[in-house]
Amino acid sequence: MKAPPLNLQSTIDGLPHRTEPYWNTLEFCRHLGLQKRVNEPAYWVARIRTKKQTYLQHRLASLSEVPDFAKAVDLANEWFSDPAISKVASPSYPVGINCELKYEKTVSGFTIGDAMKDYVEWKRIAAAKTHYVTNLSLINHHIIPRLGDVLASDLTSRLFTDFCRDVLETPPKRGNQRLGPKVPIDQLDHEALRKRKQTLNTLVGILRLALRMAWENNEIESDRAWRCLRRVPNIEVPRHYFLNRSECRALMAACRPDLRKLVAGALFSGCRVSELADLHVRDVGNQVFGIYVAPLKSYRGRYVILPEEGMSFFLDQCAGKSPGDLVFVDQNERKWAGCHRHIFKRAVRRAGLPESFVFHGLRHTYASQLVQAGMPLAIIARQLGHSNTDSVSRTYGHLSCVSIEMELSARFARLTEPTQHDERLSSLRRSIKLSGDDGLGGVASQRRNSGLGTGPLVAELLELEARGRRVLQMSVHSRPKDTEQNLGRANQV
Repeated sequence: MKAPPLNLQSTIDGLPHRTEPYWNTLEFCRHLGLQKRVNEPAYWVARIRTKKQTYLQHRLASLSEVPDFAKAVDLANEWFSDPAISKVASPSYPVGINCELKYEKTVSGFTIGDAMKDYVEWKRIAAAKTHYVTNLSLINHHIIPRLGDVLASDLTSRLFTDFCRDVLETPPKRGNQRLGPKVPIDQLDHEALRKRKQTLNTLVGILRLALRMAWENNEIESDRAWRCLRRVPNIEVPRHYFLNRSECRALMAACRPDLRKLVAGALFSGCRVSELADLHVRDVGNQVFGIYVAPLKSYRGRYVILPEEGMSFFLDQCAGKSPGDLVFVDQNERKWAGCHRHIFKRAVRRAGLPESFVFHGLRHTYASQLVQAGMPLAIIARQLGHSNTDSVSRTYGHLSCVSIEMELSARFARLTEPTQHDERLSSLRRSIKLSGDDGLGGVASQRRNSGLGTGPLVAELLELEARGRRVLQMSVHSRPKDTEQNLGRANQV
């Protein structure tokens, strides 16, 4: 269990006695802790993670001998640097997010690395922080090692092709885990290749913009360097896996109490984990029946409207807190900051869900359920914080089956004479009905949205929906009686 920072004597005095030490992370795989047992003096202890994925622990000195936290850190680092310890220890990694470009100039002339420096400095002031950090990580991992020392004027299509092949064959980076061996392109399955192409196209976009900026700044004479870079064709695959309501309940039951609240918040609102982690009490129920999500991934904040069950849940989390307090904190009353991942992974395993399911899948579950329930895509896009419906349509549009079925039933001209109703169709509809409800407690089938709303957007959407119903009714009245009966059965799903 993590402890509060051990650099204050008042904090140390307030820690209850227990068997296990209170640990502070100096670097990933390097820890300094305080052992505070009953009827024993308190001791500073150091710990490393070994290459065998176990821990090795060492007692440094008593708290009475070394009362200063900084001196305890020095003792820990001295032990970490011992050759015998370094031999068995896993590599250490700095705590926090890297915000600097890892490039040192070694050749004369304007290089791709120099172009990346100018690009990164521009993005530092122009982009949202999360976008900046993501792009910087891609640059440090992919572009600098492969192209950093290449002169911008020497970048050719042949060299660019080699770069693309190398990126596609390199397995994805998972945190600080070691990379696996390269996999030839012809041995990658369709989904793995699609994901690698998606990463590659992001890198191509970065390279093109960086080299275009270099050309605009007169660092390179020709615009050929960026014009010869082309994205690879790729298909954006719709989301096919999301949780039904019974799986949502199983997941929440498998979570520890603090994580369960975070998961419920995501299911009720569709917010990203970083948005929920930064949500304050003053943002709940302020001016709208919902929450205000402060700008994070983009520079636009947004309001997320909640169902009654969700509004009650968020108000419960705010009870007894001040307006400036965080709505969601971990069991140590600290802000959620990436530590949810391994805890969530354990809950996923206990719930029997696919190993690949991550916290962001709760956002997809939220959107998928609303699409299947018949909510207009424009409203879903606004709830999720998208500027338009393109992303929602590409990702979840295939789930909007009810409207499509109604249109087909109304407009498709029969090829054969009408026959008796096929019971298999009703059985099929029952088997694919939505396992969802108005909250997290019951079950409901797919339905058109009949909720009330106001404003110009909702008015426009309702007018379009009403116009579609009028067209459908005109089409139904022009059909033979037996065909009208079959259509009526289809629309009752």
